[in-house]
Amino acid sequence: MKEKNAMAVDEKRTSWKSLPPLEGGVWVGMVTEVLDREEIPNLVNTDLSSGGLGVVTGTSSPGRSWRIQVPEQFYERALEVYQSLLGAGGEADQPTEQA
Repeated sequence: MKEKNAMAVDEKRTSWKSLPPLEGGVWVGMVTEVLDREEIPNLVNTDLSSGGLGVVTGTSSPGRSWRIQVPEQFYERALEVYQSLLGAGGEADQPTEQA
């Protein structure tokens, strides 16, 4: 049985659009959790050029950028979710870890 949001998206004909990049898996997890609750389909892509599959150990992964993609018809709402969690500036406004 397919989920309601999966039925609304025909993956073969859907254009996907990227939200602004993130530098930490924790932030990706926060955004995708809310997108899932809002029933917004999403995919997460990361730059693996820095090696390894990556392990989420903190809020930042230096040199590694993560992108959340959503179908174009969900982009505006997904961007609102993103901005509500990270601020209007996105990556530049991401909180930093305190030592």
